[in-house]
Amino acid sequence: MKLSKNLAAGFAFASLLASGIAVSASAPAQAAPVTSVEVVQLAAAKKTIALTFDDGPSKYTPQVLDILKRNNVKATFCMLGNNVGSYAATARRVVREGHRLCNHSRSHPNFTKLSNSAARNQITWTQNKIYSVTKVKPKVFRFPYGASNSRVRTVVRDQNLRILGWTVDTRDWSRPGTSTITSRAVKGARNGGVILMHDGGGNRSQTVASLNATIKQLKAKGYTFVLA
Repeated sequence: MKLSKNLAAGFAFASLLASGIAVSASAPAQAAPVTSVEVVQLAAAKKTIALTFDDGPSKYTPQVLDILKRNNVKATFCMLGNNVGSYAATARRVVREGHRLCNHSRSHPNFTKLSNSAARNQITWTQNKIYSVTKVKPKVFRFPYGASNSRVRTVVRDQNLRILGWTVDTRDWSRPGTSTITSRAVKGARNGGVILMHDGGGNRSQTVASLNATIKQLKAKGYTFVLA
């Protein structure tokens, strides 16, 4: 079967993601790949984009949810187990409003420095905590810092979790300014892309302030928002 140029490019892009190659110059080395090849290939063949938020929930998460709701956009929230209990109502709201939950570990360690047992405990403790609060168990995991190796990826997959990476790192955690966050997200967007932002882990006021413009500019470019 002969593929169109765009479709072939989309499949090539999906293959990079699935093989664990970081495809964004701004993403940290060893960024964890999106491993569901069929899902990524389908997304890469269409003009879709996924918004993801790490390190919450926090006091900024409800503001993020308000903006998403106004714009009728769903996103993926990669939560830290240690934060879920303190923001239980917010975690439940994420589920209630149709967003996806993602396990981001209990305390945000570098998994490459953990034993298999410690890595497994980080994952299972967070799975159980999120379930106890929301009655939903995540099916997706994102490595803190995007740091992984074959050993800890096996630990994650043994828990029946899909590994979620990213293609655009806005580096919003560095507070570069709202316009810069939006510019990085929009300029880095591509079919089947996954945008990394943060709703926790520090002062995320710039992320909140940039989000409406980011969504509107991506929509203006013809992107449809999907869950990662």
